[in-house]
Amino acid sequence: MKKRLFALAMALMVLVSMTACGGGDKESTEPGAEPAADDGTVYTLSWAHSSSTNDRLALATEKMAAELEEASNGRLKIEHYPASQLGAEREILEGITLGTIDCAVISSAVVANFAPCVSVASMPYLIDEREVGWAVYDGEFGQMLGAKTEEEANWKFLGWAENSLRMFSNAKKEIHTPADMVGLKIRTQENDIHMKIVNDLGASATPVSAAELYTALQQGTVDGQENGVALTYALGLSEVVNYMTYLPHIYDPYLVCMSKAAWDKLPADLQELMAEYGAKYCQYEREFNQQNDEEYLKVMEDAGLQVYYPTEEEKQQFVAATADVENLVREKVGDELVEAYKEAVAAAKS
Repeated sequence: MKKRLFALAMALMVLVSMTACGGGDKESTEPGAEPAADDGTVYTLSWAHSSSTNDRLALATEKMAAELEEASNGRLKIEHYPASQLGAEREILEGITLGTIDCAVISSAVVANFAPCVSVASMPYLIDEREVGWAVYDGEFGQMLGAKTEEEANWKFLGWAENSLRMFSNAKKEIHTPADMVGLKIRTQENDIHMKIVNDLGASATPVSAAELYTALQQGTVDGQENGVALTYALGLSEVVNYMTYLPHIYDPYLVCMSKAAWDKLPADLQELMAEYGAKYCQYEREFNQQNDEEYLKVMEDAGLQVYYPTEEEKQQFVAATADVENLVREKVGDELVEAYKEAVAAAKS
């Protein structure tokens, strides 16, 4: 009898000990087990991007994170790492694939190094209005492309935000036609399609990370760059460039994604919330970006930036000079995806 009472007491002690370890920021489950719906676990997720703390990515992150924490009753928290604190965009995506970073917002040119299908987004001079871009990426094509990135890179696709309508700016001279680009060193991302666009226009493409771009322009390592209005201002680049040509050559979406490891740790109800608020993030970021584009362009012009708006005839010279870029994209992603993209763009414009 005494032995049985002793064994029962020991069992109760073990049970109490296990129960005491059940709250707070613990790991959600044993490997392969289904996460519990609500066992008191708080899931803290890192959220990284390369834009500055005053940029639309940061503003949208803070807005979304506060709403997500409230909607989840404190069970989901976002740790925000802006301004390349966890590395440049390529390093951040490597962290996503390795599971060392939970969530990221990355421009399509960098994503294409991990999910080649996204190369289709870099076809030049097809989308020159953001509303067309929204329709393309929110529609059937965009959702199909997002799912395809999951297959190729093994992450969780959360949505398409907006990087920019990419356009050229430089410190040397006003650009009216491709002839004006000859001899200029233009910073690009580390993406062979972006580099081909620049080289085909007569300039010299020079890959530089966003974190090093200001210094590269300041020191003359490059003469110009190709980013949208909001990012040009947010990175302080209007201090080191004098001329902008307002002719978007690429509508560049941001991929919003989550590491598969972090996604799989969440219980089903929190996965639903992450999907919902990933979509909300994209909406907020686009709104901030559109507002910033309008405000910052005026601010930069008032500060001395000279903005040139090419004529339709001049635009067609840029289109003609980059016509061969489509062949490179077809080699990377196949004819079917290229045709689907062009059809989606045509439908959005109609």
